[in-house]
Amino acid sequence: MGGDKAPRLRLVVIAADEGGPRLCRGCGDPLMPSAKSTAVFCKDACRSRSWRRMRRTRARTEAVTAGARAECPQCGAEWTVGVDRLVSAVYCSPVCRKRAWHTRRARADEG
Repeated sequence: MGGDKAPRLRLVVIAADEGGPRLCRGCGDPLMPSAKSTAVFCKDACRSRSWRRMRRTRARTEAVTAGARAECPQCGAEWTVGVDRLVSAVYCSPVCRKRAWHTRRARADEG
């Protein structure tokens, strides 16, 4: 399983061979003989998974191309926004987030 809790998918190479059964573009299983001639996925789950994967890949490519960088206010670490961390991330890790919280709390207790 990946970091996003989605199962890792195997890469499937589909040849343009008309002799064998048609294979699903998502999982590689054979398509049902009753499937439409234009069908490329065996079920809705494969189609949805493929669409989400393509959307995620496109977003990451755009983020890297745009070069949007962010810096952790606690330790100064840098990352590419939307690739290494979420777009809404402020801190680089839970450790830095906790350190910042403790620092803010200590300042509030002093004054």
